[in-house]
Amino acid sequence: MTAAPAMTTPAAPLAPPIPPPAVLVADVPPPVEAGERGLGRPRYRDAHHDRLLLAPTAETNPKGSFYATSYDIVLLQVGYSLTDSTQLSLTTTPPLGEAHVVPADISIKTVLLREPHVSVAAIASASGILGFEEFSGFLGRAGAVASFCADARECRLSFSMSSNIALIGPASLLFNGAGLSFRAGRIVSILAELDSLIPLGEAVGEANGLLGGCGVRLSGRAWGVDLALMAAGKARADVSSVVPFLAVSYRYVP
Repeated sequence: MTAAPAMTTPAAPLAPPIPPPAVLVADVPPPVEAGERGLGRPRYRDAHHDRLLLAPTAETNPKGSFYATSYDIVLLQVGYSLTDSTQLSLTTTPPLGEAHVVPADISIKTVLLREPHVSVAAIASASGILGFEEFSGFLGRAGAVASFCADARECRLSFSMSSNIALIGPASLLFNGAGLSFRAGRIVSILAELDSLIPLGEAVGEANGLLGGCGVRLSGRAWGVDLALMAAGKARADVSSVVPFLAVSYRYVP
């Protein structure tokens, strides 16, 4: 008599694997290259981003940059960026007259604050004359400038205002500048600027004036050309003259 075969219970089918919960990943922008954040991008894109027509902006050229600018052909300026926030410049003319008088200005600008919508810089300068019999030497100046950008990345519309004091004791003078820049195209910008000279003492009470201008800027990474009309006059008088303005720059950016 044979034993009945043992009854086996069939194995339960394996449950299908449970997929891991979906993880929502937010769109992450691509990494920003050095020098492209905030106001950095316009500094690389625009060879004239460190100034308006004559008044400064609160920006410098990138570290290691060298530039040379000719203002109306006779006024020459060269500059070098010691760091990404500090720029040194020398402005002068060829020797004038038989005495070979040389006017010169040395300035150093340092950015104290650089944010996407605002930059603030301090400027220390010395202006003087060399080779002049009555006076040869330099006088100090100190100032500050603030710049504001309507859009953080492209800075197509920007506004700057600056103040600079010539330290001459009772004959001290205050230079103010304000202006805007609107980038209308890839290399084309529209500029407007108003500058004023205000005496700070009775000794130079008549030393006042206004200077205004508007024009077009053509600018790329390594070159820039400003074409404008500028009008000058006394603060309480009619405009005395309207003159063309030309500035041409070459810039090397490492």
